Amino acid sequence: MASTKRTELMDAIRATVADLCQAGARFLNKDVVDTVIGRNPDLFNELGAQLAREKLFDLTRRVMKTSAELTEADAQLELGLDLAGFEMPNMIAVPVDSSNPLNGDCEWVPVLSATVADLDANLRMLDLQIAADQRKRRSVFALRQRVVAVIGEDSELTVAQAAALAREMQPA
Repeated sequence: MASTKRTELMDAIRATVADLCQAGARFLNKDVVDTVIGRNPDLFNELGAQLAREKLFDLTRRVMKTSAELTEADAQLELGLDLAGFEMPNMIAVPVDSSNPLNGDCEWVPVLSATVADLDANLRMLDLQIAADQRKRRSVFALRQRVVAVIGEDSELTVAQAAALAREMQPA
């Protein structure tokens, strides 16, 4: 039953995002959250503990990724790393499932307890994240270039308006 309720919640989120997009206005994540809760209070109440657990997971991950165990000076002194701006992480994420490193569970390993294999697994995961971000960036950049080609650099028109103009400019 929880997965059915979870599906209902995901559908409610998708519907809210679609509604907000269709309205053509800019919105924040909190706007989506507030609207979903307002429209589906019973569903939200049923899934509250699960959602709280997921949020705690996200917050824990953020803390694990940003806490610093060694200062730059300590790392240089102890490990002989003489690199300007070196930041020694406290923990590294090691994917549990190597076939799904970006979206699967990760085991958090104190960096001072990490093996070379752990460092390699973390680096592979980071490389995949960087590659995914670069693909997204290339797509957004290509979109930007096409929009600018249609409406110019300083236009206040939207992407949808640029697409409509582009359709009008195409020969019939």
